[in-house]
Amino acid sequence: MTAPVPPSAAVPALRATPGRARRRVVLLALGALASLGIPGLHPASAQESPTLAAIRARGSVVCGVQSNNPPFSLPDSRGAWRGLDVDSCRALAAAVLGDPSKATIRPVTPISRFPAIQSGEIDVLFGSTTWTTTRESSLGLVFAAANYYSGQGFLVKRSLGVGRLAELGGATICVPPGSTTEVVLAEWFRANRLTFQPVLIEDLNEIHAAFLAGRCDAFTRDMTGLSGFRMSQPNPEAFLLLPDSVTMEPLGALIRKGDGRWFDVVRWTQFALIWAEQQGVTAATADAPAAGASSDVRRLLGAEGDIGPSMGLDRRWAANAIKAVGNYGEVWQRNVAPFGLERGLNRLWNEGGLLFSPPLR
Repeated sequence: MTAPVPPSAAVPALRATPGRARRRVVLLALGALASLGIPGLHPASAQESPTLAAIRARGSVVCGVQSNNPPFSLPDSRGAWRGLDVDSCRALAAAVLGDPSKATIRPVTPISRFPAIQSGEIDVLFGSTTWTTTRESSLGLVFAAANYYSGQGFLVKRSLGVGRLAELGGATICVPPGSTTEVVLAEWFRANRLTFQPVLIEDLNEIHAAFLAGRCDAFTRDMTGLSGFRMSQPNPEAFLLLPDSVTMEPLGALIRKGDGRWFDVVRWTQFALIWAEQQGVTAATADAPAAGASSDVRRLLGAEGDIGPSMGLDRRWAANAIKAVGNYGEVWQRNVAPFGLERGLNRLWNEGGLLFSPPLR
């Protein structure tokens, strides 16, 4: 609840006062509001970010992701982390520190991920984490940006002989505990008057192993993750992704509340990758705006305006991020397209998708 305004701090009424007197009333009003700590009225230069300070002191951005989670995050054959969430982290490192290699990937589980971000062990949580009301209202956390839209689905072995979710009555289903996936699963079966037996396993690698070993009839999570797992198997045709999606979920970056400057950096770095795709800017063209480039492109690449400095970053913050990972379409093509997935909802807004960026100006 907001504390009552003491009479001495009351905001003066604005009247049609001419000239200097009217300006004085306006300044008094703004001063009174600022003294009450109302967000947005302090100049950006006065804001400080404990997260940015910690990142610069250690020389890296620490991102929490799930392990073995294609196409979002998984180590390749040489042990290097790859995936859409990993590239989101590398873009942040490039924006803040000018170097994408200064991204530190920290594997988390559905149980450990929220304590990891709450405690400051990580700076930002990706980890295929869904944006929900209670995660913002009760955990001291806030979603800064969505980097993917998906829905919860179900994967089965074709040998099970089912083709729709409604045929899974009485089935055993592998699901991570403490997740929205577990909650939605129970709600859907209850609403449809069907029974099931949950097999609760925290670690994603262990869920994969349990499903392949036949400990559960089905495996549920976001449909993109299921598709990535299916396509990573030696014989993908042995598995069926059921056509039923029981939710539509934004996945993205979760940070601690109370650090507005870091919130801006995480949000606008993601927007910059989308805006770059809208403007036709790629990793190959991010060094400098072409001759005759629009003001939108010049601002994006730091040739005009003070967007970077307004967030405590270099003027070329967005150019560094785009050069490191490409625009959103390039990130998608590199990490998601190899699994045979369509962009669908993750197309730009003018191509029938949900992705858009507010103007960078």
